[in-house]
Order: sequence, then C-alpha cells, then structure tokens
Amino acid sequence: MSVQMVRFRIAREQIPEVTAQISATIDALRVAAPQGVTYTAFRDTEEPSFTLILELAEGTENPLPTLPEAAVFRRVLAGHTDDDAVPRAITVIGRYIPR
Repeated sequence: MSVQMVRFRIAREQIPEVTAQISATIDALRVAAPQGVTYTAFRDTEEPSFTLILELAEGTENPLPTLPEAAVFRRVLAGHTDDDAVPRAITVIGRYIPR
C-alpha cells in the first residue's frame, strides 16, 4: 500500500472555496469509483489548516492526475497557500479497523 499526505494552511476567508474544491474532487472520485483508492480530507476545527490523505492499494494508479476537478483544486490551492503543498509519502505504523 502507498500512502501520501498533503498539508497546508490558508487564510480563513478562503475556507469555503478550498472546501468546495476538495468536495468537488471527492465527488469526482465517487463518480469514477476507482478500486483500491481511499482519499480522506481533514480540516482543523480551529485553524484554517487541512490534511489530505491518499491511500492506494498495491499496484493501483493514482487517479487524481486524470480528474479535471483535481486539477482545478491544485490551481486554486496554488493561489491560496504559501505552504509547500505537495504530496509526501508517509508510512502507516498502526491502524484499527473494526470488523
């Protein structure tokens, strides 16, 4: 499994636009329904900071580069953050999933 994370901060007034772009990207993933993909977006409840987690099953291609909505999100984000909002590989060291 491959796991990538993107973290970034924006100005508070940009929260609605960025949140809408994240939602549009997730909606596009739902329509495309790629197998072996989990994409989760988090927003800090008190700060205008976001964390995005992309999990890909072994051998699964990242579908985000093929989604127009994801490209729009990347363009919007580039204009709203000075952070280095690029995907970074991370390692899962533990997980609990009830069965």
